[in-house]
Amino acid sequence: MMDDRSWIDRRVDDSGFVTNEFKEGVQFFVRFSFSRLKAKSEIKCPCSKCKCRKWGNPEVVSVHLCKHGFMNNYYTWYVHGETSSNIVRNFEEESSYMEFVRNEVDALYYKMAVDAMGA
Repeated sequence: MMDDRSWIDRRVDDSGFVTNEFKEGVQFFVRFSFSRLKAKSEIKCPCSKCKCRKWGNPEVVSVHLCKHGFMNNYYTWYVHGETSSNIVRNFEEESSYMEFVRNEVDALYYKMAVDAMGA
């Protein structure tokens, strides 16, 4: 099931309830992500709202993913320690990744400016 990440696109059923398949996938993702941490209690939340810009503990990340789903095209969990020779599957995923990188760089510059001002 976890090699085929198509479950990511099947978050809710026809009645609007989160599917068991999606919940199991989220549990696998959370275990996978936290297994790669060294003495940290939070990971970047890959939900469609946070888009890896905010941090959360296992419960928060699980709830966010069930409520909002994964950010677009996050099939290779590169921010969470997964490596692959095929991280960028197509142009659309590459665009999402580049948007993520730009947001990360912008956040770092903002933090550096705030730190430089002594705020």
